[in-house]
Amino acid sequence: MGDLKTILLCLAVWVPVASPLAAMSEGPEDRAQVFATCLGRYSAEMEHDWLVGQDAAAAESRRTLFEMLLDTVAARSGFTGPVILDMRIRAKMAQARLLQVATFHTDPDHRQRAAAAARVAIRPCEALIIA
Repeated sequence: MGDLKTILLCLAVWVPVASPLAAMSEGPEDRAQVFATCLGRYSAEMEHDWLVGQDAAAAESRRTLFEMLLDTVAARSGFTGPVILDMRIRAKMAQARLLQVATFHTDPDHRQRAAAAARVAIRPCEALIIA
């Protein structure tokens, strides 16, 4: 339970900071961080869809979009490849953990909280691409 609380706290801190408008008004460093995070989260969404036998086409196309966006700004961001990869992996692991708890936890309250947190975490990414 402590792990879930830690993830939820991290998401609560990150989501307001990484709003789509803030990401677009800042420089390439901020954009790279947001795009890397969204890429990681959509990677987790795609793999989770595969795991549970759902159609992963939407998550896969969004993941591809954020990969292209990240490739566009990465060189100007000043971040090294390993730093960008670390951002992606951290976001992917956090989202994957939430999706796993939301799907497989035995406590319905844990499942609901994790599902809500997963939706909140992906919302800034969706806001960038859905009109």
